[in-house]
Amino acid sequence: MGIRVGVLGPVELTRDGVPVALTGVPQRVLLARLALAGGRPVSVAELIDALWEGEPPDNAVGNLHSYVSRLRRHTGGDVIRRDPGGYRLALKSDDPAAGPRRHDASRADDHAASAGRGDASEADDHAAAARRGDAGWEDDHAAGARRDGAGRGDAGWGGYGLDVDVVEGLVGVARRQPADLAAATLARALAVWRGEPLADIADRLAFAPDVARLTEWRRHLREECLDRRIDAGQAAEALPEIEALALAEPLRERPHLLLMRALHATGRAAEALTVLRAYRERLSEDHGLDPSPAMIDMQRRILEEDPERPRRARSANRFFGRTAELAAIRAALGTDRVITLVGPGGVGKTRLMTEALSGEELVVELAERSVPADVAAAVAGALGMRSAPRGGVTALAERLGASPSVLVLDNCEHLLDAVRALVSELIARCPEVRVLATSRQRLDVAGERVVRIGPLPASDRVALFCDRAALLRADFRDDSRTRELAAQICELVDGLPLAVELAARREAVFGLAHLRDRLGAGLNVLDPARGGDRATGVSATVEWSYRLLDPAAQRLLDHLAVCRGGFGLDALPYFQDDAEPLLAELVDASLVTCDLSGEQPRYRLLETVRHVGIGHLGPDGERQARAAHARWMSDLARELVRRGRDRDPWTTPTLRREVANLQEALQWMGDHDEEAGARMAALLAVINSDAPDPGLTEQLAGWRPDRIETESDVLRGLAAGNAEWLRGNLAEADRLLTAVLDRMPGDHPLRWGALIVRISNAMFAGRAADVRADAERMAADPGAPRWARATGICCAALMDVYGGDPDTGLAWLDRYAEHLNTDGLDGFVPFTRGELIAARDPAGALAWYDLSIAANDRVNQVYGGNVARVARAAVLIRLGRHDEAVTACRETIVAVRNANMTAQVWTMARLVAELLAALGDPESAAALVAAAAADPFAPAVMGPDRERLARLRGPAPVTIHDPVRFCLERLATGAGKGSARHQQAPPRIVRS
Repeated sequence: MGIRVGVLGPVELTRDGVPVALTGVPQRVLLARLALAGGRPVSVAELIDALWEGEPPDNAVGNLHSYVSRLRRHTGGDVIRRDPGGYRLALKSDDPAAGPRRHDASRADDHAASAGRGDASEADDHAAAARRGDAGWEDDHAAGARRDGAGRGDAGWGGYGLDVDVVEGLVGVARRQPADLAAATLARALAVWRGEPLADIADRLAFAPDVARLTEWRRHLREECLDRRIDAGQAAEALPEIEALALAEPLRERPHLLLMRALHATGRAAEALTVLRAYRERLSEDHGLDPSPAMIDMQRRILEEDPERPRRARSANRFFGRTAELAAIRAALGTDRVITLVGPGGVGKTRLMTEALSGEELVVELAERSVPADVAAAVAGALGMRSAPRGGVTALAERLGASPSVLVLDNCEHLLDAVRALVSELIARCPEVRVLATSRQRLDVAGERVVRIGPLPASDRVALFCDRAALLRADFRDDSRTRELAAQICELVDGLPLAVELAARREAVFGLAHLRDRLGAGLNVLDPARGGDRATGVSATVEWSYRLLDPAAQRLLDHLAVCRGGFGLDALPYFQDDAEPLLAELVDASLVTCDLSGEQPRYRLLETVRHVGIGHLGPDGERQARAAHARWMSDLARELVRRGRDRDPWTTPTLRREVANLQEALQWMGDHDEEAGARMAALLAVINSDAPDPGLTEQLAGWRPDRIETESDVLRGLAAGNAEWLRGNLAEADRLLTAVLDRMPGDHPLRWGALIVRISNAMFAGRAADVRADAERMAADPGAPRWARATGICCAALMDVYGGDPDTGLAWLDRYAEHLNTDGLDGFVPFTRGELIAARDPAGALAWYDLSIAANDRVNQVYGGNVARVARAAVLIRLGRHDEAVTACRETIVAVRNANMTAQVWTMARLVAELLAALGDPESAAALVAAAAADPFAPAVMGPDRERLARLRGPAPVTIHDPVRFCLERLATGAGKGSARHQQAPPRIVRS
């Protein structure tokens, strides 16, 4: 009978049928490690690690040799062999040189003949397999079990030396048997277990993967045995055991599927459906999940009185969007050998993959697999081969064969090396096999086609949210207000389908508005109350990917989480040295998105990832990360001002791109370093006046000091004064800027920034003398940029023309002509020249305005370009070119509103009043004039404009709350009276 080893229970050794007492833990560890290697040599280092778990004694090698020697006394010297690669256990082998469990052709023939089927082709197959040297994974064991063990009450070891091989042999037999015999054979296989696998050494970390694999195998075989019993018409007899199994494993789906089948087979369909309802409720309450498509398909079959076993089915929930991605996947399946759907957790890769399939593919789910060997085991199981293989890619390739097929590997990211090796081998061996994989990281296989999956587009994410919310609440109203709030909620969760669906579930608890507000404060509201896994919680799905990272990459990700709105490569040195390889790892892992559409790559963490990363930092870590972020933003603010002095076109796009980061850093500095924050606020105020951002403007207004005494107060006053000017609060802006300039040294590097804004502010207030005085100060300031000196001089000239004296303005420009060469800087000088001649030569003025707009656009000067557009619209109105004027007014009033240029909004409203009066709508014109007169933020009216506006005054039949919307609506109506082409809907209004 020879040596037999058991690991399906406490470690056991028998010799010629007699149990051998293993006196110590080292002997059991050594025997189990060798037995589980499947005949392969086990290195000395691996054995030492198993014996001493990373803490070997000084003479570990000597002790190992001693343990081997003692074990050999029990097994015989030829069973434990010393090979160049280490030690190996040679259990059943007729030919010592043949390798682990390989048989010659004659034995393979004997195996086939002993099956009693008289199938010559099967014998030939076995013989061929033996000559190849692989012996055919399952067929070899199955034949052995048929010859030696089938029919024995104790399951019969036959010629096997390891109990795992006995079970594998019986499983192979069962697959070829009808249901009743298969159930009996699987029962014998289960009887081989003597308890929990490796029970007496299961606490050893070295055996954790083996324990997990063998435990799961036992559960799987028990479920398979019950499945076969139902197929054999033994549902009633199996039902008590199935009920006990489902009760013991309340969240495992397979027992509940079996219970539903058994109940239905015994005429208890209503109870079967009750099982589904209870299971659905338990999943939803505990994890926020729905049952799988297989269980939904079982429900459908029961309802249709179709008790056949379920096949893979699509989800019962509606699928939204992804048209382009579906087309790309289907096209790739026709041309490429390996296609990988790559995207962050929760983006919907599995659902998209399911929608793309025809139903004929071989689908292998890897999410619950934990060790590399499980990849081959999962594929083998899907192919109907043994469920716990060790190695055997050759056998997999043989089973797949040369016929066209698609192998789908779902959730590969945690087993990348094993998946990569398996796919590479299968693609090389099977020319007609294609592989479709889903992963958070590409497989990196030759010829791999990567299809990147991003968040849902805006319309699809809102449709998904509303659909799922309506399923949970019968009174859910799908109207325009609902969709507006739903769009805000979906934006807060990055449009990730998992997060959108979880948010829809929370809507039934909080309602739309409260849910939006809670999400704005953090994403914790989406996580299950009692934990959750990567399929049930937003944080859990990110944590899953996070744990797969190198520790250095984890640290970088956590620190980058403080960046809001993305970052470029320039940010990395502030957070970590030599970080580019780590960033590449984060992008590959789909934790950082990469946008290559611009001149420079742009990277971003989804809000779900930021939420988790910041949570990892802790107070000290977050303080360090935010300090690094603040240094990056402070340096950027200084660079913006430096390059803004020269009107560098880089400045405005950079401000726009980084405004969210600038605001985030400014907020943190205000709470932790007020002096540094004041310096940064002043720098941002100077640069923001050229291309105003509404959010930044409001934040800068919050830096207003109580009094202006210190250097920090001066900088805070500059920031708040600039902001109040942009908001149209002219009196407060003048008060702050005057106090700033009174305390600011003459050589202060930002003095010109305060002066230029006070000049503009005095213009809107109609104080010509103050404008001229500050213009002279600016002209004499050697630290002021050339364009700033020219702008101050031009503003003084503009006060003359607005006061009705353009000749004096022209003379003023001639006096300071040496300061007016600003070619390549901006377009304020040509704008001024246009204003000076507009009254007597409007056509010539238009040419100057066009030059100004082009010059400002070249250097991205939003403010100056919009001012020129306002002037252009005014001339078009006064020339009577009403069609062009309507278009210009519609575009310009939206542009100044979007730039938060409050004074120009009211200037445009007054111009629209002129145009509406000319188009035959004097009531709307009067209402606009009255609204501007009543608003303290509207600029003063000067010169000829007083008379023009006075003619428009009259009864105001309506009160105007939103001048921009009112103007757009009236322009659409009024313009339609003379030209049908203006009857289109007004452009979208972006509110500040």
